[in-house]
Amino acid sequence: MNNNNNNLRQSKLLAEKTAFKFSKEDMSDVSFEIGKSSYTAKVLGMIVLFALFFGGRFLIRKLAGNTNNNLSVVDIIFWGLIALTGILVVISIIREKNKPTIFVMGKKLFYNGDQWTSDEIALVRCTKWLERIEVYSHGRKILTFSWEMDNAELFIAWVNKCGIAFEDNRMTAFQ
Repeated sequence: MNNNNNNLRQSKLLAEKTAFKFSKEDMSDVSFEIGKSSYTAKVLGMIVLFALFFGGRFLIRKLAGNTNNNLSVVDIIFWGLIALTGILVVISIIREKNKPTIFVMGKKLFYNGDQWTSDEIALVRCTKWLERIEVYSHGRKILTFSWEMDNAELFIAWVNKCGIAFEDNRMTAFQ
């Protein structure tokens, strides 16, 4: 799985450098949407499914030989944490699906009913630890999203192609 994540990361980094290389100067042939899905909810969901499967098997085996059907404090804490993680997964998925769409067409950025041209965007910054992309216009932050979202690498390529100032503070150990 780590190799797959590394390959995905490498392909996203390559797309940042090569996307829109042959696009028109006015960017009229560029149009993309930054996806609403991220890997965080998927990873947490897989952890919950893994814990439910193996924890359920363990619980069934334990209760099969237990005539009074009592759960220990450790079992209650374990299942409470699994339930809490499951609730967090559902909340994060609902939150992601209800976020407004980020859309780029030509030299314009659309988000939540607002639009900005590439000339109005002063700075785009990618943070160090969580790799969040922050977009600034007229001295204030107008948009923040995760680099792991679908087509986020195209956004960075768009920023570079439009000549917008880009601060890349990502960790470079794995690039």
